[in-house]
Amino acid sequence: MSKYLVLFFALALAISGCSVENPVEQEVAKNNADIQNYLKQRNLTYQRTADGMYYSITSTATTSTPSVADLVTLHYKLSLLDGTFVDSTSKVASQSKSIVFGVSQSLFTLPVSFMKAGDKGTFLLPSSLAFGANTFGNVPAYAVIKAEVEVVSIQSPADQITSMQTLYGFSAPEKTTSGLVFQKTLENPAGAAILTGQLVKVNYTGRLGYGYIQTDATNKVVYDSKFGSGTLTFTAGAGQLIAGFEEAALKLKVGEKGKAILPYTIAYGVSGNSTIPGYSPLYFEIEVVSAQ
Repeated sequence: MSKYLVLFFALALAISGCSVENPVEQEVAKNNADIQNYLKQRNLTYQRTADGMYYSITSTATTSTPSVADLVTLHYKLSLLDGTFVDSTSKVASQSKSIVFGVSQSLFTLPVSFMKAGDKGTFLLPSSLAFGANTFGNVPAYAVIKAEVEVVSIQSPADQITSMQTLYGFSAPEKTTSGLVFQKTLENPAGAAILTGQLVKVNYTGRLGYGYIQTDATNKVVYDSKFGSGTLTFTAGAGQLIAGFEEAALKLKVGEKGKAILPYTIAYGVSGNSTIPGYSPLYFEIEVVSAQ
């Protein structure tokens, strides 16, 4: 093969490569065209973000949009542009969705960043802001998602602690310098106080200030605020547990029960864990079984 023929094929391949559009870019362009056609056919005028989301919000609120660490509680309905139902919360069953704003990205992060408590909005999300190339149920790859969203409330971590005191029935609780909210629910005057260095056994139940969809021990899908329960042992004063839990437990004698709300600063902090989002106040019911 002559060097000229080699050069010819190299040039042809280069030209061919330039003419092939990136598949993702093709989907982005198609999503944008589909959204514009949807709006044009319905004579709708929506605003567009730099990310390619189109939206329209009805607002009578005078409050602020959410800040990082705020708990945003909302109701939503998701569908495809052709009206195919995807998912929704249930107002009838009082099953809302809550997200800690700015902690982790979700389909709702960008929409609610434009909303205040009481706002309602419709958002047309290109696949890059929704489920991308993933498929599940009725959702094909690279689908545009229509999200109808109503923001029920926006609460700071401090607001959440106040609400949790009402939700979990606190009455004139003790509030410590760490921010712990504590109330004894069963006294045992004859019980032994817990001493530093003792091995302490407790039963506990932990809850968030809101419910969420999860799978229980029987693999049944439930809506519940509980993130954990069981029995654990720890050495008093050894710093083996989150600070707020140990502080609450050490306020009890053997045989006593109590309940506590932990600000995120003495719980799992700004990072959270695999179950609990960062910035989350936690509620615990604690029973001291033994201390030896």
